[in-house]
Amino acid sequence: MARLELACPACARLHSFADLVPFRAECEGCAADLHVCITCRFHDRYAENECREDAADPVAKKDRANLCEYWKPRSASESDDDPAALAKAKLAAMFGGNAPAATTPTHAPSTTAAADEAKRKLDELFKKK
Repeated sequence: MARLELACPACARLHSFADLVPFRAECEGCAADLHVCITCRFHDRYAENECREDAADPVAKKDRANLCEYWKPRSASESDDDPAALAKAKLAAMFGGNAPAATTPTHAPSTTAAADEAKRKLDELFKKK
C-alpha cells in the first residue's frame, strides 16, 4: 500500500492518503477540492487543454473537483507555479544545503533616490544645447 502526499492547491497544507485520493477529497483546513487538475502530474498550463494526457477529456475549471480517470497526484515537492522557487530548489540540490536567501545590500540607495538619479541622468542626456 503506497502512501500519497498531496498539497492543497489553495493553502498548501499537506494531506496523506493510502493508495488513492477520492474524487470528492477536500482540504481539512480550507475545504478546497483536492482531486483537481492543478494537483495532477499531467497538468501543464502550456499544453493543449492544459493537460499532457492525450486521452483525457477537457475540463473547464482546473481548480474544481472532477472525475478524470487519468488523474495522478503530483507529489507535494513538485510545483510549476513558482519558477523562482523551482530554480532555488535546483540550486540547493546542485550545491547542497539551502539556497541562499535573496538579500539587498545595505548600501543600496532608496528607491526614490535611485529614481531621482535616473531622471537627472535622463534629463542631462536629452537637454537642449
